[in-house]
Amino acid sequence: MKILLGLILITFTLKSYSESMPDHYEELLDYVQESPDQGEANTCLFMANTGAMELLANKKSGLKHPVSYGTYDLAESYLMWAKDSGDSNSFYDAPVLRFNGLGVHTSHWPFEAWVNGRVNRSVWNKHSEFDTLPKIKLPLVETIKLFQFGGKWTTKVLDKSHIKAIKEALWKYKSPVLVNYNDEGFWHVVLIVGYDDRLPGPCYDNDPKDCSGKGSFYVRDSFGVKTEIRDYDWFKIKGNAAFVVKLK
Repeated sequence: MKILLGLILITFTLKSYSESMPDHYEELLDYVQESPDQGEANTCLFMANTGAMELLANKKSGLKHPVSYGTYDLAESYLMWAKDSGDSNSFYDAPVLRFNGLGVHTSHWPFEAWVNGRVNRSVWNKHSEFDTLPKIKLPLVETIKLFQFGGKWTTKVLDKSHIKAIKEALWKYKSPVLVNYNDEGFWHVVLIVGYDDRLPGPCYDNDPKDCSGKGSFYVRDSFGVKTEIRDYDWFKIKGNAAFVVKLK
């Protein structure tokens, strides 16, 4: 009897929490640091993880509408060479934990995707003064794995429950969600920073029957645009992994 009552109470609590969740959450948009354009440098993993750290640092300090080269505009290439912390849930969220309370400002290590019209492969090079670059203090962060299915290129493994899980995580933790998806043969990592059930976005699938038109995520990508709208079906069809990045 006690077990049954306990299960009923848990079910009621979860249901009540879900019902109290608003139909949109946009608080984090004020703290998004616009990413530089990664161009064809293939650096999305580090762009997204750096973006999560920037957003949380801005939010903790109350810095709204951050500008380029602002207080917490961080060097993306730093994460390529910083040491792993060993606390990650997957290689997707490992980079953000490399900050470990310290980072390098972009003014000391700027990111340039193009040089003279060509892809700048040097963004992958270790800075010649890596060990002595000036560091700025950052808050500690941790990650929470929501789900991960298959590999980097896996598609069509999610359903409505996974979209709901991301929305609930955004609302509960007030923190960005790092996600991976596969789009026409390339895998890509971005941040989801909000949602709106009232805002159907453009269909991101070739088959119109897969588009519900019932809401969108706010996405912070890595092509020089602060945020953009992606419909829920975009991630349901093409996504495969999600991790909350929050203050520790």
